[in-house]
Amino acid sequence: MSHSPSAGHDADAHDQEHHVISLALLVAVFVALLFLTVVTVGARYVDFGDFNLAVALLIAIVKTSLVVLFFMHLYWDSPFNALAFIAGMFFVFLFIGLSIMDSAEYKPLIDDLKRDQAREAQVETG
Repeated sequence: MSHSPSAGHDADAHDQEHHVISLALLVAVFVALLFLTVVTVGARYVDFGDFNLAVALLIAIVKTSLVVLFFMHLYWDSPFNALAFIAGMFFVFLFIGLSIMDSAEYKPLIDDLKRDQAREAQVETG
């Protein structure tokens, strides 16, 4: 069975306006993503202390936002889809934040375990 607009089928879902993005904008977003990838690799070699994870996540969020906004056309889409994206990012932050708070509870135990393992390794080699 074929559905065509002339057969009375509601074709509104398929006749949405499509946005043609200029090549210059696509190249600019691509260059920004490449730059942010270099920043990501560079950030790996810099010690930000307690903010290592925050810096990595911030860079990842900016890169994700560029992809979603321009390559997936969210910039030109309905506000509801933007709200869904923002809500999704909020819950990702919430879950990661809760995991980080929980991991801080066990950090002293992990540090003690690492010290014990280091002592055992010294005893075996010494």
